[in-house]
Parts: sequence; structure tokens; C-alpha cells
Amino acid sequence: MALSDLHRDMVLSAIEEFDHLGREAFLDLYGYQRARDYFIEHDGRRYDSKAIAGVAHRHVDGSPLRASDFSGGAATVARHLRNLGFTVTGPGNTPPESPVESLLSKITTLRTATSPKTKHPKRHQPLTLLWALGRAANGEPRLAPWDFTRTEIGRLITDFGLVDDRPNPEFPILRLTHVGLWELPGHPNPPSAGGSDPQIWMRRHQPKSGPQAWFYNLVAHDEPTRSHATAILLSKYFHDTDQEALLSRVGLIRAEPTPTPPPSTTPARYPTTTNRIIRDTALAQWIKSLHGHHCQICGLQLTLPTGPYAEGAHIRPLGHPHNGPDEIANLLCLCPNHHTLFEARRNRHRGRPDPLRPSSRGDTRTPSHPPRTRDRPTPPRLPPSHLGNRLSASRASRYSKSGN
Repeated sequence: MALSDLHRDMVLSAIEEFDHLGREAFLDLYGYQRARDYFIEHDGRRYDSKAIAGVAHRHVDGSPLRASDFSGGAATVARHLRNLGFTVTGPGNTPPESPVESLLSKITTLRTATSPKTKHPKRHQPLTLLWALGRAANGEPRLAPWDFTRTEIGRLITDFGLVDDRPNPEFPILRLTHVGLWELPGHPNPPSAGGSDPQIWMRRHQPKSGPQAWFYNLVAHDEPTRSHATAILLSKYFHDTDQEALLSRVGLIRAEPTPTPPPSTTPARYPTTTNRIIRDTALAQWIKSLHGHHCQICGLQLTLPTGPYAEGAHIRPLGHPHNGPDEIANLLCLCPNHHTLFEARRNRHRGRPDPLRPSSRGDTRTPSHPPRTRDRPTPPRLPPSHLGNRLSASRASRYSKSGN
């Protein structure tokens, strides 16, 4: 094993997977423990240096290294990563975990019971957290009386839980309290979430409760973090649920009001309004917010006078014959150029070139052009930046009000 064989792009690939899976899932997948002293600092986030280096090594010989295959520390992992241009912290200068990292880590690693009937994770805690995210987003009080909390979360469990989920909010409230996400002011020693004690205790004390202040303040004012937390919960626990209905129910999206039709000048005619539900609009807004309106292929963020612009693309189309699911996990955030190329690649005719395949010169952002035809000359090839500005601006101007 030679860490000196690593290249910067190998490490960046491992970092990208770390971001996609989340810290706990990444470490569990590859068999690493949490780092204590040595972390990579990259784009404002912190990464376990030994795990990143070990996983990056798969690009050297085809498989990641196990934690027991090499040692981490200043003379090995930290030195090689610093030689590649990364900032690596050491003992004594490791910053504490940020609130964002703490929140996303706790949400990613929720310990939920498994439904005996469906074999899926129960939804009591995820629904409680979505309810809290919605209240924070709408500026509602952080703490709520127990009767109100019990009624609201109980209805959510009834309407969006699994078939055998009982509407008992006592259990998720206490579980979230013990992992540091919830608060029961004035009750420092609440019971554990098991048996009959939680329901008896809650009826007796009728406590006010709510998310911890740091959690509430973070998601109330930081929309990207709120979106990221919501996307984690939706993709992990609600892949077979009407996600738009759930988000609307907890107040994380709002239906646009129906415009009032103009008064009719002909007495015999009566204006009517038809509501047409566009299933992917709200979720597309979430995926764009999650990625900061940056294209997931080229990184472009197109800025219009009205603000940043991007488009939501379904990986598997919703209609026949694909019948893709209308959920966060089936959506991409793309610029107009790559949205068009993505659809062209998916629907290309046999024998036509792949529009997303890199050119022979290795430019991964410039699509290859179809071959010349006798009756239509090939237009002059523009640099990627000119092509992006021309197509993106024209398409965005047509669709900037569509919400896609």
C-alpha cells in the first residue's frame, strides 16, 4: 500500500461520496471509526482523513483500503494529503463539530424501530422532525403545550405513518430528547422511550416541549440546511409516500393561491377556475435549493435579474413507460444546457452519438457534436462558456416563471 500513489481527484471523489452518503453511513460502509484528531477541511466542511484516504485508494488498485491496512497520523495520511494541497487539522487545532454537521449527523443516524409488518423503519421520529422543521420555517413558537404536540404529531403518524404505526408521540419525543435534538424544559430526567412509562409520565407532567434552541434557530434561518435535513428524511423514510402532500401538511411548502378571475361582462357567462396539480414543482424547488441552484454535472449557477436559476430533472420520467417515482431521490438539479443534454441522452435514437460523452480531447463539459450531413453544414463550435450563456439565458428567459 502506497498513499503516495493518491492523486487529488481521487481524494475529491471520496469526499463527494462522503457528502452523498453522510458521515455515519460512509464510515459504516467502509469499516472506519470516527476520527479524533486529523480531519480534512474542504469547502467549509470537515472529513475524517484516514477514511477518506483509504476509500480514495480504490482508484489506485481497484478496492478501498481497510482501516487495519494502514495507520493514520501526521507522518502518513496527514502528510500525503497536505502534499496534495488539502488542509489537514491535527491534535490541538481540531475545531469542534459545527451545528450543521451535528444536526445532519444526528438525523442521518436516527435509531428507529422496525415495523414487524412492513419491515421498514418506523416513521415516528422522522415525522416529528419534519413537523419541527415546518414550524421553524414558518416562525411558529419553538415550544408547544403537550396537548397540542400530541394531537398534531399523532395525526401525522396516522396519515403518513406505516400501516402498523400507532399514533403515540410520547416515544419519538423522548427518543429525540435523549439524542440531544429535543427539549423538555423543567424536566431534566425524563424516562426512556420504552414500555408504558412514557405515556404515564407525559399524562402526569403535561410538559411543554420542542426542538433544542440551537436546532430550531439553525433551521429557521438557514434554508439550505433545512432543505438538506428535509431531503435526508424524505429519501430515507418516505420514498413511497406522496412527498408533496407531506411537505404541504407540515408547512414546508405552500400551495400557490388560485388567482381570482376577472369579472365577466356577459351576464350569461360564468368564469370558472381549474386547478391543475403539477406533481414535481415543489420537489424540484427542494432539489434546487439543496444544491444552491448549481448544476450537478458542470457546477454552473446561472444568475438572472430575479435570482439564481436551475431546472429540476427526473432521472426516471414520471409518465409511461418509465413510471418513475415523484420523489427527491429521483431528481437532479441541472443547468438548462445539461437538462437538455440529459433528456437527449435518455431518448437518443440508435446510432446517434451520446451527447454527454466527453470529447476525444478529454473535455468533460463539452458535448460531442453529431456528424456532418450533406444538406446541413455543422455550425461553428463555440467555447463551453459561450454555449452555456447563449442557451442557458434564452431557455431561462422563457421558463423563469414556470417553476420547473
